[in-house]
Amino acid sequence: MASIFERKESANGLSFKIYRGEGLALLAFDLDEDQAGDDFVGFSVEVKYPGSTHWGALKNRLHFEYLPDLEHSRSFRSTEAPFQKFRWIHAPTVVKKEEFRYRVMACYMNRAGKLRTGAKVENAISLEPQTINGFLNVGFTRGFASSQAYTTRFNNESRILPVPGSPAAASLDHNMAPYEANYDWLGFEVRRMIIDILNQLADDPSLTLDALIYECKEPDILRRLESLQSRLRAIIDDHGEQGKAESAETISANRLMAANAQVKRMHFGRQQHNKVLIVRKNGRPIRVLTGSTNYSLRGLYIQANNALVFDDKAVAEKYGELFDAYWSSPKKFRQNPLARQWWTVREKNDSRVSLCFSPHSNSSLPLDPIARAIENAESSVLYSIVFLNQLTGSVRKALDKLMKESIFSYGVAQRVSGLSVYKPDGSRGLVPFAYLSNNAPEPFKSEWSGQTTGHSNMVHHKFLITDFNGRRPIVYTGSSNMAAGGEKSNGDNLICIEDRRVAIVYAIEAVRMFDHFHFRAKLHKDNARQPLRLSKPPAPGEEPWFSQYYQTGHIKERDRKLFIR
Repeated sequence: MASIFERKESANGLSFKIYRGEGLALLAFDLDEDQAGDDFVGFSVEVKYPGSTHWGALKNRLHFEYLPDLEHSRSFRSTEAPFQKFRWIHAPTVVKKEEFRYRVMACYMNRAGKLRTGAKVENAISLEPQTINGFLNVGFTRGFASSQAYTTRFNNESRILPVPGSPAAASLDHNMAPYEANYDWLGFEVRRMIIDILNQLADDPSLTLDALIYECKEPDILRRLESLQSRLRAIIDDHGEQGKAESAETISANRLMAANAQVKRMHFGRQQHNKVLIVRKNGRPIRVLTGSTNYSLRGLYIQANNALVFDDKAVAEKYGELFDAYWSSPKKFRQNPLARQWWTVREKNDSRVSLCFSPHSNSSLPLDPIARAIENAESSVLYSIVFLNQLTGSVRKALDKLMKESIFSYGVAQRVSGLSVYKPDGSRGLVPFAYLSNNAPEPFKSEWSGQTTGHSNMVHHKFLITDFNGRRPIVYTGSSNMAAGGEKSNGDNLICIEDRRVAIVYAIEAVRMFDHFHFRAKLHKDNARQPLRLSKPPAPGEEPWFSQYYQTGHIKERDRKLFIR
């Protein structure tokens, strides 16, 4: 399918492919092996922003000789410090609708240390922030509270969360005003999507909102919900701690009822775990937001999360049916037709969307199709699933089997204890959250853990993609943890999207997460203390930095070939 979501150009042995992500671009490079001599030292990348006539070099934190100015840690232009990777993610500071034009050059270094350029390729793509125009927009939180970017930009500011030891309800009284820039940057697209929906409701008195809420711990969102008064119906989870009188959820429910909203507290065998907003006009659902993001300070500003906004009546009406069924007969939901099948809400050439709602009597209905997608994958499986080590059922079995196979796969989980994390070739195929602390090597600065007290999740995604750039790309996402117990005991929604555009978007997020945490996991394990620098041409008898990218069967060779295909 021809798409503005991917473009490839080649010239003189150099290939350059761009994939459009959400507010960023994945740049993939390849160089004919006969042009990758020992003097090859990487790729330089320049970008021309929409409306500009100026080429600006993307910057690298690493250099052959020098450590960067730690106040400006991306100190070196890639034209002098090339990227020694075959792909790179560029996150522009400003995203406009017009095309971004990129120029990639292969770089070489002689024995005297002087750089020269070889083959050059230009390519361009639009990063317009709408995934499928008129139907779907996918968004992500930045998930980078523990990162060099947050360290540099906000000096590890931890006061964006209540002070350690505060009760859960303190989040509702937290003063967000001094840190608006932090929240905007960290909440990224998901925050803007939620605010857009709530602003739409505020501006149009004919609209009403039905909300399925698991966590309710974000002060600004709660204030906006209160302002809807009688135009709001809300179902708020009351399972376990969330049902206690001092919980943020109970306090939120009382405040909403005092504002004249209709509120019900409920759970199923376990949580009412959906995070869904349904906009209605004259009683008819017209728009819906769903995904993995809890309405809390951590969910939006610390954790890696995603959300989807469907501007489609068929999708919105099905979620409206779900809300009505929960509202009227939650205890009988397993017998409701909504819980007994997958519901196809979009059927077009190369674009199909289906929904599945829990709790179910049998977990095979939602989970077996995911397991089959993993087992039938032809080129790649990419995923980020928060409680992967706790999973039971067919998805867990398929992922365990996947780790024993050579098919290209990357995964990110909050915890990996008890899981196989290495592929047959010895490469790491699964990484946990880990962060650089006091042992961070130069030129990296110590990072905030993103935590206040105790252990808390940093990776909260629940998505899996198979064959993102293959013949039949499939995405599974939603609020479901893809576990058998959750599908039988939680109120959740699971979404299957068979659309290359959406698969690319989620694949880039998977790569972004994997690269971010893989680097930290490696440093944490190796306790690396030596300053990190770019590799110069090798001495006689040594291997160049890129040798494994051309080694048959190596994970890096599969990586190079997969993303450039």
